[in-house]
Amino acid sequence: MESGRLMDYYDDYSPYMEINLMKMEDGYPDTNSGEKCPHLYRCSTCQSDEVVFIKE
Repeated sequence: MESGRLMDYYDDYSPYMEINLMKMEDGYPDTNSGEKCPHLYRCSTCQSDEVVFIKE
């Protein structure tokens, strides 16, 4: 199950911050180019989380 952008879970204000600004803070070097965006996915069976990079 897709749970949204990973950066939206950093703190209470993350979902409201500028996306390009958050990309510089997310710790993933490939996201600054604008080609990939880390999203959080959760397994509905075991409830484990995984970061998946999707194309923007």
